[in-house]
Amino acid sequence: MLTLYGLKPEDWGYRQKAIAEISRVTGLSPNSIKGWGKDLETDSTYILKLLDYGDMANELTMFVNKYKHLLPKIDVIDTINPIDHKPEHEG
Repeated sequence: MLTLYGLKPEDWGYRQKAIAEISRVTGLSPNSIKGWGKDLETDSTYILKLLDYGDMANELTMFVNKYKHLLPKIDVIDTINPIDHKPEHEG
């Protein structure tokens, strides 16, 4: 069952939270999203893609958080190579 901040689609306040979340993910104004209608449906391909990408990012975050105990410990500082800002032709 789809939930948003612990709310189900039939719960009071769900639509307003959904509009705020879609606005946050897409950068669209809440007023534009309200124009999509009662069920917040859009045929706009780029909006649907943005929402898909946001969903994938959320899924990846949940996966990493769930299994982070299995990931190797990496010291990020040791993996960064210093950049030589001195051009080769300088003496």
